[in-house]
Amino acid sequence: MLNNDIAKNNLIVALLGIAIAGIGFGLVTPVAVILLEGNKTPGYITGIVTMIGYFAIFVFSPYAGKLYDKYNLKHILIIGMILWSLGAIGHIFWRNILILFIVKIIMGIGGTLVFIGTEVLINYCSNENNRGKNIGLYATLLSAGIAIGTLLIWTVKIADYLPFILGTFVMIIVIIFIQFKFNNLHLGNSKRQNKALFKFNDMPILGVFSAFIYGLFESSVVVAVPMYALRLGFSQNEVSYFLASFVIGGIVLLYIISRITDFYSKYNVILLISFLLSVLFLFPIYNNSFIFLLIQLFFIGGIIPAFYTVGLSYTAEKVDSVNIALANSYYIMMYGLGTLVGPVFGSLLVDLNLRSGYWLLSSVFCFLFFTVFFLVKLLPKFNALK
Repeated sequence: MLNNDIAKNNLIVALLGIAIAGIGFGLVTPVAVILLEGNKTPGYITGIVTMIGYFAIFVFSPYAGKLYDKYNLKHILIIGMILWSLGAIGHIFWRNILILFIVKIIMGIGGTLVFIGTEVLINYCSNENNRGKNIGLYATLLSAGIAIGTLLIWTVKIADYLPFILGTFVMIIVIIFIQFKFNNLHLGNSKRQNKALFKFNDMPILGVFSAFIYGLFESSVVVAVPMYALRLGFSQNEVSYFLASFVIGGIVLLYIISRITDFYSKYNVILLISFLLSVLFLFPIYNNSFIFLLIQLFFIGGIIPAFYTVGLSYTAEKVDSVNIALANSYYIMMYGLGTLVGPVFGSLLVDLNLRSGYWLLSSVFCFLFFTVFFLVKLLPKFNALK
């Protein structure tokens, strides 16, 4: 473990860096979806193009954990930011679907390195008393950056390439910041020499599925909401407000939820948020006015990211500290699997039934999640009665 001053410095630098980088994360992907939809691209094409970047996350994440376990964290983190920047600037060729596929993959690999590196550092520098708080702070600052990014979507009206240039420029600032302010950190794997290799089967099942369901909703919302809103007649500016409301909900509510997990059962918190979401997803079916959707997306956006943060905190609590890097990579892999399904899930449901398809199936998914893990929790009690 690093000494306290160096660990604190690295943690602060990483949190500030992810907050700034979030501007690019919140800007590039939604703009690409809006441009494709405005160009009359079929919904399934938009979904597949968005999905391919997440496919890179799913495939690459197990290897990313091993890289962080073996090499200098700072160097791998910067490489990830460079790759993400190359993918972001490559979006200026969005009209060419083949090029868009390639840059999505590059950006997905870069994003995987950035997120795993940041989360590994947070878990490495945290303990059971402050892990929930630190993970919540990380997600809140990231959400703040993403919210700013979504509010910059209007720049697409100046030029269709401008948002991608802005996203790249922001990441370059973060690269410079990390290069000069972040202390070198090599996690090493010497502590694991006498331990069996940590495998995916060793992951806590609730953490695995929490990551998946978050990935499903996070990636489907960024596709389904713009398509849904534009087809109902809302403007591009109004779409940016919807996405910003979704992200701002995360800023306001997510940190509070994550803070609660330091004092209450993480398992029970995840059950509660899954049940609440199953109810919240039903409301837009009955009212799709501008103000009502803003309010709904605020609360939905405040709860959905808790699947990730609470699930990550739960996972870190259940695995040995020497396995943090690999556990994080498996966690991101399941998030990546969810994001593979999400864009196609969202776009096809909007195509199938504009007004209720996405909202109804999302509600069903959350309720199934709640029911299954509620029964899993009760099962030991039933067995004890036999």
